[in-house]
Amino acid sequence: MRKQTVLQQFFLAVVTWGLFWSPVSAEIEEVKNYAILLDLSTSMLQPLDGTPKYKIAQQALKNLEATLVGQTNVSFIYFANGTDKQNDAINCLSSRQVIRNGEAITAEHLSTVVRHLGAPEGRKTNIAHAITIAAQDLKTIGGGKIILISDGNENCDLDPVQLARELQGANIPIDTIGIGKAADFSELGRIALAGGGAFQLANSAAGLAEALSSAAPMSGAGGMGDAEPQTMPMASGNGQIPALPAPATQPMVLEIDVSVTEGPKLPVAVEIILDVSGSMAGRLQGIPKITMARQALSEALSGLDSNAFVVGFRAYGFDHSVAKTPKDSCPNTVLLNPVTQNQIPSIRTQVGGLIPYGYTPLAKSLELAGEDLLAVESDKQMIILLTDGEESCGGDPQAVAANLRSRGIDVEVHIVGFDLALEEAAVLKDVAVAGGGAYYDAQNLEELSSALTRVIEVTANKVDPDWLRTISPVVGGSTADDALLLAPGTYTLTDHLPKGEEMFFRVTTAKAQRGVVRGLIQSRRLIRQGDAKVESDHGYAQYAIRVYEADGGKIGGRSVRLHGEPGTFGHVGYSDLIGDGFVFAISSNYDQVHKDALFNVEVMDASDQYVGLEASEKLTQTTPAITLNTPTTGHLGDGDRKDVYKVELGEGTSVVTVNLNFHQPEFVSRVIVKGLSTGQTIQSVASRGDAYALLIDLPEDEKQGLMIEIRSNNPSLREKFSSYELTVTTKDAP
Repeated sequence: MRKQTVLQQFFLAVVTWGLFWSPVSAEIEEVKNYAILLDLSTSMLQPLDGTPKYKIAQQALKNLEATLVGQTNVSFIYFANGTDKQNDAINCLSSRQVIRNGEAITAEHLSTVVRHLGAPEGRKTNIAHAITIAAQDLKTIGGGKIILISDGNENCDLDPVQLARELQGANIPIDTIGIGKAADFSELGRIALAGGGAFQLANSAAGLAEALSSAAPMSGAGGMGDAEPQTMPMASGNGQIPALPAPATQPMVLEIDVSVTEGPKLPVAVEIILDVSGSMAGRLQGIPKITMARQALSEALSGLDSNAFVVGFRAYGFDHSVAKTPKDSCPNTVLLNPVTQNQIPSIRTQVGGLIPYGYTPLAKSLELAGEDLLAVESDKQMIILLTDGEESCGGDPQAVAANLRSRGIDVEVHIVGFDLALEEAAVLKDVAVAGGGAYYDAQNLEELSSALTRVIEVTANKVDPDWLRTISPVVGGSTADDALLLAPGTYTLTDHLPKGEEMFFRVTTAKAQRGVVRGLIQSRRLIRQGDAKVESDHGYAQYAIRVYEADGGKIGGRSVRLHGEPGTFGHVGYSDLIGDGFVFAISSNYDQVHKDALFNVEVMDASDQYVGLEASEKLTQTTPAITLNTPTTGHLGDGDRKDVYKVELGEGTSVVTVNLNFHQPEFVSRVIVKGLSTGQTIQSVASRGDAYALLIDLPEDEKQGLMIEIRSNNPSLREKFSSYELTVTTKDAP
């Protein structure tokens, strides 16, 4: 058996925590869900009987278009799509979910999937990573099947066979389909065997389509053919009482404006450039791209809110006072916030007020950003450009980026391309490389947030970690009973924590309050050098934060593992429904925890009980009853994963409308409407933060009432928290 690396242990731990520590309700419906994993490694360019393998995959999906369009229980994930020539560690973490379970597949969706299968460029085949991502997603909806399509073997030093074995007992079998010759697929066969699935061989588009159809039956009970419930936009407002907004969970801030072990060196200078050209008014999934950019940028900026950075903000294309012509709009690139400290709140405000309008002067903006940074006394310089289009003002951004480096400016140009075609992305990738940086692709809000977070993490790694360091060092208890009581604030440890040991802390919360513990890695892995412990030059540090009930009892799934470069952050929360507080522990089962591991405690008012109501997780005599035509406010997240309500109906009611509005736009939920007397499901729909309405024609045997389940479908390891507003209206039979 080959030795596990730290990366292997990390991924196996992620899957184990997410699938076996989080309780799965016995009431979850037995509905087949599918995650289809598509290989984008360069080997897919190789011909098979004269046809490139990627074209076989493309044609197979085209053949299945009539069957796939309209399905709501199929997700697609690309893997082996990392293209970084210098860092295979990044390539081994590269995958992208392009269609999620719960989304109704459209012809446009499928066309996008097919298009991006073209000309594969991936440098590493990270099968285990893709399986991990798919498993986390399927786990949130009660399980399902993974269908892995590949032409090769894992080459990221992970063990997908062992991972498949772990998943077999978690209602997530794995089928594998190999595109090529039988002799090439020993590992795919072992994955299927270990995962309780089947291996099939495909050497043509028709063969692949047939194999997919066999792995995922396209019709029948529990199959992929269930129709999407009828939905319509829900009107908001109308004088209704708004729900209490759920507090946003921000990434950990790099706080260094306190006493530290060493004096700070020169800061890292960063200039952010935002595209506010007319194309940013376009919509993705019904949401303006500029709205997505505002949200993603606002969240990511927290990682730069520190005296370790001086940050400026430039935008172009936003000036509506000039004519919308190249002559008048192309000069519109402005430094709205100077490159200095304490700019983050102001930058957020500026971003919120910009309206897309004009042209795209990329080259000129990069040139001026370089001059802005050159004027600042700093240790290193970074440009972060977010754009949805190429140069439209006649400039040469690649030449400008290269020129900045040639002038001796130690600058890195990082570009986040949003909603770009492959050809456009290739152009901007060349610009980033010429500027000594990297290109990050994003096709939706989640990918945009992830890309910006990754860029900020790269930026944070430019900071000398020696001057972030010690903040309010504390020593916790060795058990939950003697946990150290902490007030809200930011802390580090007094000494390194040995492998396998937990250090416990207690937080006081009142009934209806929510506690959040955030963590931040500030160091690299500890290694022994002679008799001393020193930091590795390359090894990643890691530690976990686990939340316990006040008496020390474990709460399933309430934990977060941090693993990576300095600047890596994460959070875990607890909603107090009793008023006795909670306990959390710092530990690592795989390594020592560096004493400068940073953690922050925050307490806020937020739960159903805060508005006088706590919805139960199953139908009981105390299950709250919905008052028709009256908004009801609830909350989900951080352990409270399901709310149940009952609706009693009057005589003659024939149609019911269930209106739901989550206030966190990225909160993933599923609403299930059942008959109050029979318990049979009438309608079920998944959604991501949308306001929508279910129209329900009542069956003859369900006239007395309904039961409404509202579930969090967010992965428990990346739990989100949101308030929502639920209103039920009725219509009598004619």
